[in-house]
Order: sequence, then C-alpha cells, then structure tokens
Amino acid sequence: MYKIIRSPDNRLREPARGVDLQKISPRELRKIIAEMRETLLNQHDPEGVGLAANQVSLPYKIFLARFGRKGGKKSGPEEEIRAFINPEIIAHSEELQDTNNKSPLEGCLSLPKYYGQVRRFKWVKVRYERIAESGERLERTEEQFTGFPAVIIQHEMDHLNGKIFVERILEQKSKLYKTTGKDKNGKEAWEEVEL
Repeated sequence: MYKIIRSPDNRLREPARGVDLQKISPRELRKIIAEMRETLLNQHDPEGVGLAANQVSLPYKIFLARFGRKGGKKSGPEEEIRAFINPEIIAHSEELQDTNNKSPLEGCLSLPKYYGQVRRFKWVKVRYERIAESGERLERTEEQFTGFPAVIIQHEMDHLNGKIFVERILEQKSKLYKTTGKDKNGKEAWEEVEL
C-alpha cells in the first residue's frame, strides 16, 4: 500500500507524465495499479472515490475511480475500481453542474477534512488507455461520463495537471469548509475557512 502525500507537498503541483510501455513493463504497471487500488480501498476518514498517481508520489498519468461510492455501497475487494491510463478530456459540456445547497461538497485525500463546492462540467468525454485482456499491451478507448463520475474524473485530471480542488474554489470564488468534529447530535460539524 502506498502513502498518500498531503498538501502543501510540492509533488502535488508537478504535472504527471505519460505511461510508456517502453519504459515501464506491463507487469510493473499492473503492480502499480493494484497498489493504488489497495491504497484507495483503505481510506476511511474520509473514504476516497478517486486517487491520482501523483498523490502517492508516482509521476505517471494514471488515476483510479470508484464510481459506486456515492450510492452507499459497502466497499470491499470485489468493488469495481477503474484505472485510467494516459487520460485526456477531449470534449465537455458548455454547462456546469448546478451547485445548490444540496450539492455534495468536494474533498480530497491529500487535503483531508477540507471540503467545498466546485462547479464542474455536466459531462466529459475522456480518451484513455487501459490494460488489454492479454495484459501485455494498452488499448485506447473513449467514453463519456455524466454526473458524479464526471466530477471524479475532472477532480483526478486536475491532480494529474498539478492542481488541487482548492484552486478551483478560489477561481470560482466559492467557499471552503473544514470539519471540526461532531455536534451534539452526532452530525459532522463545519466551519468556513478564510481564503
């Protein structure tokens, strides 16, 4: 299992580089993805829905996404976690997702306990590679995502480009909150953080 690096570590600001099977073997790539998967599954406070390679000190354009977490499924070794290798957003909606007071707050494993509303594109089309069934090569594919999966992808793509979600909050003049524990009813208590 990898250790997740925390902000303000400068490695989070370094853009990732593409995965090249001439420089990294398919076996090593599968091992990296397995270790990242184990790391993501072992995050509990908070639970993560995505993990970029540079969050675990790896310079590669790889991120993992677990799209089923918002539905409240139990996590476990059988849970589907998808690996995106050399991803790029090739198209997106003009419209941004509606962020009203009921929108979930976006957080980050590299900045735990901090959350904020980030306006993201409603849908994104992603070109990426995945390990072929043979396990010896990468195959390129394109796929469109909407809603919560689109948010995860945009958040992880920001990581691969050396950005964290707080920068988006600043750009959008949104608010950042920090959890401060539980209130007397056992619910999460929040306070606004001055930016």
